[in-house]
Amino acid sequence: MEVIDHFLSKKKFTVQPSSRSGVLETAPKPSSKDLPKYYKSKEYLSHNKNGSFFSKLYSLAKRINFFLKLKRLRKHSSSLNTLLDFGSGDGFFITELNKKRIDAHGYEPFFASKTTNTYKEKALLLSFDQAYFDVITMWHSLEHVESYSETIAFLKPILKSNGLLVIACPNFQSWEASYYKEFWAGYDVPRHLWHFSPKGLVSYLEQNGFLLIKQKPMYMDSFYVCMLSEKYKGSKLWFLKGFCVGLFSTFVSFFTKSFSSTMFVFKNQI
Repeated sequence: MEVIDHFLSKKKFTVQPSSRSGVLETAPKPSSKDLPKYYKSKEYLSHNKNGSFFSKLYSLAKRINFFLKLKRLRKHSSSLNTLLDFGSGDGFFITELNKKRIDAHGYEPFFASKTTNTYKEKALLLSFDQAYFDVITMWHSLEHVESYSETIAFLKPILKSNGLLVIACPNFQSWEASYYKEFWAGYDVPRHLWHFSPKGLVSYLEQNGFLLIKQKPMYMDSFYVCMLSEKYKGSKLWFLKGFCVGLFSTFVSFFTKSFSSTMFVFKNQI
């Protein structure tokens, strides 16, 4: 399927099957040198605030999401003393965790975050002892990495035995993905290099020493993605229509069990 980078460059890319079942890939993939330029926009809200209505809405949702995420982490982790947020954006998540006296660190290669404990070079994470972190989170970041297999292999040794790997990502098999097709904001090419189905992601992680212990829908993500998708389609009432489609998508997902975006909680089995 041909998909346009509606967000920034307006270039055309192809979302196509990869060598692994349940995983799609973006082609052509930008080189490591060119990829950062696709993030350079004040409209990229995970890195910036621009004062717009949508930015304020995003900030509010981010604060609500923080408490939901923390609640879920505490529910599934017997120990939440050390955490790595891989793909930490502006560092909001780890800043709030540090306020709660959790030793939280972040890794973010595409944004010069001023947040303490945020690293731009992956190699700096090697300074941590083996099996250092109780929890590693990847809130919508696995789809951005150049190689998801190399990334998981890199993170596994610094995660404690029985530690948690938490991954949230869009689901290209969701109802709204089929509804919006090439306008679905969940594709977000070429920043999203990979596109996972729940079955494809779980299958890969289980083959690499992780046990799925829980998966939960990320309800707020659906509304955000639908609003963006309506903007990409040029809808004048994008906010209202996106909200309504997001509401319907959420309703449908209760029956299909195929949500717009899902949080997966895995346990590291060494």
